Amino acid sequence: MTYEQWMNLTESEKLALAESEYPEIPKEQLRNFLTKAVVKKVDGVMGWEVTQEHRNKKTTAWFPEYKQSMVNGIPMWYIFNPIEGTYRLNIETEPTMEEEPIGSYGQAWMYFMEDNYPEWVEVLRFQHRYLTMAREIDRSAWAYRMMLDKQYEQMNPRPNTGFEDNLTWERTRQFYTDSMVMRERILIPPTGLDETA
Repeated sequence: MTYEQWMNLTESEKLALAESEYPEIPKEQLRNFLTKAVVKKVDGVMGWEVTQEHRNKKTTAWFPEYKQSMVNGIPMWYIFNPIEGTYRLNIETEPTMEEEPIGSYGQAWMYFMEDNYPEWVEVLRFQHRYLTMAREIDRSAWAYRMMLDKQYEQMNPRPNTGFEDNLTWERTRQFYTDSMVMRERILIPPTGLDETA
């Protein structure tokens, strides 16, 4: 198996592979005085065992494929590059607004974040997670709204006394559910952002 094929596998597919199928990068592709780079599982964690030979000194070490470190309280994920023997920031791209539009609740969350937590917005953009998180919040908010709509209708049955009463009931329900969603799903401080990495 090549390194490229390995990188296209999911984590569960990697863990399910037989050890004999683990990739080893050809020596001629390695840099930084590396002479060997092979996948090795240690305590159930996938990683790379690399050997470096420089100035008559030979060193072999194992590095987990992914590692996390905290930078100013913000979690950053890194992926090991076995060709160079270094870690790099693990950045994934996310669909643009044109490719995958964001609903009204997700956009409301984005406005709230940009006005109140611009430093978190910059971090999330840097990690390519800002639009993804807005989409997740939008989906969660709409699901919560549907649940609130049902609850409201059970507690306050729709009147059968005419158009005006029906219109008032509808506006009241909409105000109630919208305000609950905004208060409990959208306008909340980003205390849990470190858990989303």
